[in-house]
Amino acid sequence: MKAKCENTAIIVPAYNSESHLVELFKRIFKYFPIENVIAIDDASADDSAEICERVGVKLIRLLENRGKGNALQIGFSAAIKKGFTFAFSIDSDLQHQPEDFPEFLKMQNEKSADLVIGKRDFSYSKMPLPRICSNAITSGIVSLFTRQKIADSQCGFRLYNLDLIKTLKFRTKRYQFETEVILKFAKAGGKIVFVPVATIYDGQRSYISHFRDIMNFVKIVFFEMTHKLEKK
Repeated sequence: MKAKCENTAIIVPAYNSESHLVELFKRIFKYFPIENVIAIDDASADDSAEICERVGVKLIRLLENRGKGNALQIGFSAAIKKGFTFAFSIDSDLQHQPEDFPEFLKMQNEKSADLVIGKRDFSYSKMPLPRICSNAITSGIVSLFTRQKIADSQCGFRLYNLDLIKTLKFRTKRYQFETEVILKFAKAGGKIVFVPVATIYDGQRSYISHFRDIMNFVKIVFFEMTHKLEKK
């Protein structure tokens, strides 16, 4: 099955993103209609939810912050209920560029991929050194486990096959969910490919706790190495 505008939702997890959302939605709407966009406000302390309501996208407002993975899973469920068979995930801080949407769709169509992941530029001029190092380590470990080259395990700009998503059980709720997806898709025989995307870092605050998330990464890899694939 091929991803196209009509069957693809746009999932936007939002957490304290009020300064970026209006521009983000404006740029998304150049490629997808408002009906395709689902925003999940993860208990923001700012006006993120109010902005989503004012713009008119479908909003799911969470009263307790439970992490990006939880928000994505809620968004996927909403997209499936609306009849979509594919879904983009795109961060709300403008580090992912909606202008890259066509390249994802082209790659999915050409390769019949189940998961298309953005591949960023890991040069020192484009990305902070700690991010380069952590991504190199995690991508290397995931590559060994999946027995295929995982070029960028941490990029959250992705295009998912929802038909595969809805067959799988997931354990994680925060940033490590994106690693769990790769591992489970690979276990299930899903095709994973990569597409170059813009690499943007401009000093925005990160909500990732590096020590916590490294430990969680180790736990999820160990779990997937020692357990059979869980399906719904």
